[in-house]
Parts: sequence; structure tokens; C-alpha cells
Amino acid sequence: MPTKTKKASVIKIKQDKPADHRKNIVKAIDKIAYKYGRHHVFNDLIYMSAAALSQPMDFRQKREDEYLRRINTYDKETQALFPEMFGELALAFEKERFGDILGDIYSSLELTNTRDGQFFTPYHICRFMAAVQGDTDGLTAEIERKGYIAVSDPCCGAGAMLIAFAEHCMDCGINYQQSVLFVAQDIDPAAALMSYVQMSLLGMAGYVIIGNSLIPSDSYDVWFTPTYYLHGFYYRTQKTVEVKPEPTADPIIHKPETGIPAIEADVTVAEDEYGQLQLIF
Repeated sequence: MPTKTKKASVIKIKQDKPADHRKNIVKAIDKIAYKYGRHHVFNDLIYMSAAALSQPMDFRQKREDEYLRRINTYDKETQALFPEMFGELALAFEKERFGDILGDIYSSLELTNTRDGQFFTPYHICRFMAAVQGDTDGLTAEIERKGYIAVSDPCCGAGAMLIAFAEHCMDCGINYQQSVLFVAQDIDPAAALMSYVQMSLLGMAGYVIIGNSLIPSDSYDVWFTPTYYLHGFYYRTQKTVEVKPEPTADPIIHKPETGIPAIEADVTVAEDEYGQLQLIF
């Protein structure tokens, strides 16, 4: 009489979905929001994550002191949540690779400064805008000429536009980590550091400036991503190429125009409390 064979048992391993890591960050923030407030917790998470990424390559005592000041405002149990949230963010990028994860979380927590018109461009729009910046041949030619591509966003928010450009480069077969210099700037420190954290986790070489793009200053706080140092962009950007103009038989001399009347407009230029320029019509 034939013996019955037992079916092999199948162990099902639960696979984390990309959205799970986002939800875990929101849950952790909401867990302590009743005591500290969502905005306060999120800002501290971003600053401490940025400092943790920056200090090994570009140590600043001021940032170290600020990190310790912030973390010491929480009890021991709450302190343990911050590295957990940072870990969830790293896992989210590992699953999704590209996207404005922090910007989406920031908006879902309703932390955007709508009073001053803060709005984060949806990522699919950023992807479209990045795609029209150049094709494979054009981008490759720029790398061959200069050694790298430089791209800047003077009002970066959480960095979605630059992240989308990195994804576009990868689609074009270009190693964005080695061949692209990303420069971001924003007047909102929280937004600028969101961009810094996301750029750093994606291995984007570049730096983030905290300050008003319309008012240049040498005193703005600048955060360099780890990959900026790893791929030697500090030295690569110092190289200059001397371009000699072709000789002409009849050189053209450009003279400044004079006598151009000033444009009269019914508008007043002012600054708000954050130093952002305003046009009042």
C-alpha cells in the first residue's frame, strides 16, 4: 500500500512595502507629537539626521553642539525613536530609490508654510521637467567637455527637482553620483536640510546653501554631502579651462549703452519677516 507523502510546508516571508517605511516614520512622530508637537519633532529629526550625515566628512563643532542641545530636550525613550526613524528613511530610499519621501511626509503632516506660499512640486512634475533639460547625447557631451554636469535649484524645497534630475541621468546611462554636481539652496532651513538629507542618502555629490537666493552672502550656512568629498568635487571644481577667442580681422568692441530711461512700474519692493523679497503691486 503506497505511503502518503507530506507536502513541504511553505514559509511565507512578509515583504515590506515602500509605503510601510513612510508610515512608520509618521507613526513615530505622532507617538510623541502630543508632548512635543509635530513640527518640533520633524525639524529635530531633519537637523539631527543632517548632522549625523555631515559630521564624519565635514566636522563642525557648532553643529555638534546643536545636535546635542536638541537630542537632550527629549527623554531617553523618545531619544531612541530618532535613529529608528532615520533607519526607516534609509530603508524607504532603498526600496523606492528615487522620490521626494521627506517632502511627501512633510506635506502629509500638514507642516508646509502655506501662509508664505510654500508648495512642494509633485515628483512626477519634477520628472517631466528634468527630462526636458537634456538628452543622453547632450549630457554626455557636457561631461566630456567639462568633466561633470552642474545643476542647481535656487529654491529647492526638499530637493525633488534635483532628485528627479539624478533619476533622469540614470535613465540616460549616466552615473549621477560621479558625474553630476548638485547645488541646492532654500531660505527655509528645514526645507534645505530635507534636501541635504535626501541628497546624501542617494549619494548625490553637491552642497546645500541655507539662505535667500536673491540676496547673495558669504555668511550663509553651507552643507556638503559626503559624496562631494568622496568623488573629489572640491578639486574638480577648481579646475579652469582657458578658452582663447578665435582671432578676427575686425574685432567687435562692445560699448555700454547709455541714456536708457528707467522702467517705471507701480510696484514696491520689500522684505517679509524671513528676509524673502516681496513685490507689492
